[in-house]
Amino acid sequence: MEKLDYGEILKAYQLQVDQIEEHSRNVLKIHTKQGQYALKSISKNQDLRFIYHIGELYSQGYTRVIPIFKTINGQFVVERANKFYYLMPWLNNESSLERSERYQQMFRQVARLHTVTRKELNFDEEDVKQYYTGLKEKWENRNKFLEGYVDRCENQLYMSPFELQFASYFTEMMQACQFARARLDEWYGLMKEVKSFRTAFTHGKISIKHFLYDSNNKGYLLSPEKLKHASPVNDLVSFYYRTLRTYPVQSDECFEWYNYYNEHFPLRDEEIQLLLTYLTYPEPMYRVVDSYVNGKTKGSEQESVKQLTKAYWLNKNIEYLASHMMQQEHQKKEQKLAEEFEEELDPKD
Repeated sequence: MEKLDYGEILKAYQLQVDQIEEHSRNVLKIHTKQGQYALKSISKNQDLRFIYHIGELYSQGYTRVIPIFKTINGQFVVERANKFYYLMPWLNNESSLERSERYQQMFRQVARLHTVTRKELNFDEEDVKQYYTGLKEKWENRNKFLEGYVDRCENQLYMSPFELQFASYFTEMMQACQFARARLDEWYGLMKEVKSFRTAFTHGKISIKHFLYDSNNKGYLLSPEKLKHASPVNDLVSFYYRTLRTYPVQSDECFEWYNYYNEHFPLRDEEIQLLLTYLTYPEPMYRVVDSYVNGKTKGSEQESVKQLTKAYWLNKNIEYLASHMMQQEHQKKEQKLAEEFEEELDPKD
């Protein structure tokens, strides 16, 4: 798109533009007589309800999602060349906070977002049962697919590099599947007891790259396109899937951030089980294998092996985090049982 087109877009805001600077693939830094702004492009297929969700958040007292400016005609987006554009303040992101403090501030804001917007809802037991049985059946079918594929691989005289890699990972994949299934069973059992669930506004793309600071050192959540009502654990799953998609690393920080979030928005027992369910099922590994087997993979055999290895690393990093979560939950239960036992021995009047 030509700069003239950008100028045409910015006319809708009556900005006196001095300079237009490309900041990233879909964000422009706009220098004007009135100050600096960010102009972001999004797909024309994007659901624009997130704009009204931002308004809802502000009306509920949560103002740490980046605001979007209206055009002179009262519109929140400008349509050009099969894309939508929206204008927001430019954040310099010049915070004096250390890296660990930045993550703590981000999780504090995510927890506050969930706290301010949380809703307690009753549910139909049949709906929960259908969700449970549906997910269980889907996983069982996927397990059968993986088991059938590993048999085909091992029955060959010579395995391809991808097949050899998959066969070496298969046992650990199945162990992850079993762990996730156990967490799903526990979640279902708890849901039958509590009879309700919590929803909140979830950001959908939690990342330290989407949490920037203004000149007053206040942090704001950016990229709000996926704002919606959902289980609060969805934001944690999204964050860890992004953050732990790296080489194998024992990230104690990730566990500390989880606890920091819990200090400000304590998760219930059933929510923790749901979080572990979503986190630990090896979905990324399954998708890579499914794409390869069904000819949907683009690229070479080497690229397919690379993608499978990266998905395996993510699974191992999640495994480390999940083991700490489980150990902590086990300790909490033991402590609770010990306290109840002491109360029975020494009942209060």
